[in-house]
Amino acid sequence: MKTSKSILRVSFLKSNFAAKLVLLGFVSLLFSCQEKMLKITNNNNNIHTKKDTVKKKIDWQEGFQLTHDVEKDSIWGKPVKLYVENKNCSQTAIDFYYGNYRPSDEPRTAELLLLVLTDNAELRPFYRWILNKTILIQDGALGEYTGIPARKYAENFPQEFFEYMDYDKSGEKYKDWCGAIEYSGFYEKDNHDNPNFIIQDLIKTMSNNCTNCNSITKKRIEIFAKDCFGNSMK
Repeated sequence: MKTSKSILRVSFLKSNFAAKLVLLGFVSLLFSCQEKMLKITNNNNNIHTKKDTVKKKIDWQEGFQLTHDVEKDSIWGKPVKLYVENKNCSQTAIDFYYGNYRPSDEPRTAELLLLVLTDNAELRPFYRWILNKTILIQDGALGEYTGIPARKYAENFPQEFFEYMDYDKSGEKYKDWCGAIEYSGFYEKDNHDNPNFIIQDLIKTMSNNCTNCNSITKKRIEIFAKDCFGNSMK
């Protein structure tokens, strides 16, 4: 027969084993809860990251002061509706206005910005607005696309160009355009070793296209050419 001490010892061991099982179960449950909480936290972080990414894609037009209501927004004194509902308006330009197309380092951007040279006087202000906004958001790569359209616009429509510049009393727009032309407004024929040649060529082209220009405008053309390429002479 088992002694009372043996019985007590067996009971103690059983109780101790049961306690260990309970403790082990508790620890396992604790780790399981922690893993679930970690997964939830990671999922929430991923959700926030995705939201932030979407927000960044939308915010590239921040500062444009747009409502995307074609009857409320206006460009050069006219409702945007007159531009985007024009049957001849570029779809890429319309996509730009609505924020569905952001200029980037690709041929489509080059085509979009060169629309500013259109002979369609009704749509040109809209395309000019797009070029101006692109100059504002340009980075190193995008900056390669704005200089030539800006230079060609000034050359082809000098009086219109100065009227557009004068609308901004702060002079910041003029600096932005000169900076864009200075950065990437060189033609293949331009001699980089002779910046004075580039300046004189710009003056000549603008002057030839400036019908009935007075002496003040002619002087402005000279100043503009030097503001664009004068730093290359230093």
